[in-house]
Amino acid sequence: MSLKVDTESEDYQFYKTLNEDVELIPNRYGKYDLNFENDDYVNVTGKKSLYNAIVIAIMTRFNELGDIPLYEEFGCRVHELLKDNKSDMVMYEIELYIRNVLENMRRILEVNEIKVTENPRENYHVYFNVTSINDEIVAGEMDI
Repeated sequence: MSLKVDTESEDYQFYKTLNEDVELIPNRYGKYDLNFENDDYVNVTGKKSLYNAIVIAIMTRFNELGDIPLYEEFGCRVHELLKDNKSDMVMYEIELYIRNVLENMRRILEVNEIKVTENPRENYHVYFNVTSINDEIVAGEMDI
């Protein structure tokens, strides 16, 4: 059985190049999980799918999927820094690691902006703004 797809949505009709995926949503602790509606996965397309892909790439540890040849270099090194003492240098390195991940995603044409700030609840708050391969702007934020 396949996921229900809203074929009438603008994202589905005009932004298929950004793929489709199962929607991820953050919980109250800033952790991501699959979204369910009526005991089934919620499918997203277009810009939301690109946002999902970004979250997955950042939240996956670098080379965590290394035993799968397609994903040998997949993931983000940001997790190596989370136990370090907070500093401007660590925030700069987080920005570099995230920029590297975003620049290597085929669905992203350009990384417009990345802002890393300290977050009292979590380690850091990350805001990103990218231009997709079909000139759509996708902005998002997440706590890491």
